[in-house]
Amino acid sequence: MKVIIYGTGKMAEFICYSFINDSDYNVVAFCVDDAYVPQAGSTLLGLPILSLTQVIKDFPPENHKMHIAIGRNSARESVYNKVSDVGYNFANYISSKANVWPDLIIGNNTFIDQCCDIQPFVTVGNNCMLIGARIGHHSTLQNNVLLSGNILAGNVTVGNNSFLGINSAVKEDITIGSHNIIGAGVFINKNTEDYAIVSNASVPQRVGDSKRFVMFNKGQDVKQS
Repeated sequence: MKVIIYGTGKMAEFICYSFINDSDYNVVAFCVDDAYVPQAGSTLLGLPILSLTQVIKDFPPENHKMHIAIGRNSARESVYNKVSDVGYNFANYISSKANVWPDLIIGNNTFIDQCCDIQPFVTVGNNCMLIGARIGHHSTLQNNVLLSGNILAGNVTVGNNSFLGINSAVKEDITIGSHNIIGAGVFINKNTEDYAIVSNASVPQRVGDSKRFVMFNKGQDVKQS
């Protein structure tokens, strides 16, 4: 089956590379909104960058699928709905290097990268992006969720359009509300309301000079036998 990657950012490039090298799909083009089409003949990874209007003509939905490769949840949701409205179905990607179980339930346009570890009895909704996520048993991700390098304990629910940042973690039996932004390094131990933003207290970063630390530099004067 042939697939078009919607988006041309670094995330889209990574996702395209994953499809090319670790799936049965044949990637034929990149797609962008009509207002953002580059000059004629522009390519990415050797593939043409086309407007949605042109893609519909050249690669019709009857025999092509789409994958929306946009990180921001609201933008990904908007494009997902627009592409669905013109008749396209969606390609999923689960890395062959990911640790998943055969009972995993996923929706449409789901991306699961090679660093993910997903336990049994997990459900992932439509239009979700999982990058380096560890997901505990009996957890549910609703639609348009982005997980980036975090840990969910067992029986966690993540609401629609929520984002969990790198090194964040969620305690078992917790519900994350919809449209949440959970910052990097945050530990969630109680349910959150819809539209919550949770971050750690700001700590000033200390910047020093490593040359002051003998242990980092004394090896320069030691002879190697």
